Amino acid sequence: MTKVLRDFSGRLLLVGCGNMAGAMLDRWIAAGLDPARVAVVDPFASPRDGMTQYVSLAEWQAAGGSADWVMLGMKPQQLGEVAADLAPLATGDVHLLSILAGVSLSDLAERFPDARAQVRILPNLAARIGAGVSAVASLGDTDTSAVSALLDPLGQIVTLADDSTMDLVTAFTGSGPAFVLRLIESYAAAGERLGLSAEDALTLATATFGGSTALLADSGEKPGVLIAQVASKGGTTQAGLDVLDSDGQLTALLTNVLRAARDRGRELADLARGNG
Repeated sequence: MTKVLRDFSGRLLLVGCGNMAGAMLDRWIAAGLDPARVAVVDPFASPRDGMTQYVSLAEWQAAGGSADWVMLGMKPQQLGEVAADLAPLATGDVHLLSILAGVSLSDLAERFPDARAQVRILPNLAARIGAGVSAVASLGDTDTSAVSALLDPLGQIVTLADDSTMDLVTAFTGSGPAFVLRLIESYAAAGERLGLSAEDALTLATATFGGSTALLADSGEKPGVLIAQVASKGGTTQAGLDVLDSDGQLTALLTNVLRAARDRGRELADLARGNG
């Protein structure tokens, strides 16, 4: 069932509206957010009907702009430049939201000390269709019910006690769709290499991955339980699993993938702090 945006009011300013922030915005509008309550400061963002777009914060402020909720959606390394102009405006009851990779709550608190709360959100691209997952951690006097209302239409919400694991979560769920899509792409390529047409291979791969994750979510079982229901001793599935499980190579590969993404997030944080 499609979730609608409930119990959320106020004016929303998006500073930067690239792929991820744009996916969130499109989902919010589809869920009932009035575009007239949204302003975007990003000269390159795709325009949305009924929403005002500005080239700079100065232009937004000159037009009499004000906001109760401000979300940072630009590149992390632009934080210093943006914060200098935005910090005097992010005061009082303003919630400062951030989806910036690697930028910690303590970084946000230092840059925006007079905001009512600093909220770090890690969504992923499936938020565009309401099937994403958002990890959340916050500081200050956070209106948690309003934050939950805002994020609920995007998909599942996981509230973290702090943001100490957020760099890993950024790699795990934020970057995760790209890794899963690459696996699907590679699975289809393997099928094509062994004789399927490219079209059939991609269709079958997409349906197989989608059905498997839906089955896992619906069953409430651990993956191993369902694997045992597919694989029989000495059968075709087990022959393939023996290759996947050989010497723990698959887990080792994915560990290296996540480590590289996590460490890059930390490097981006250093750039945002001006240490790069």
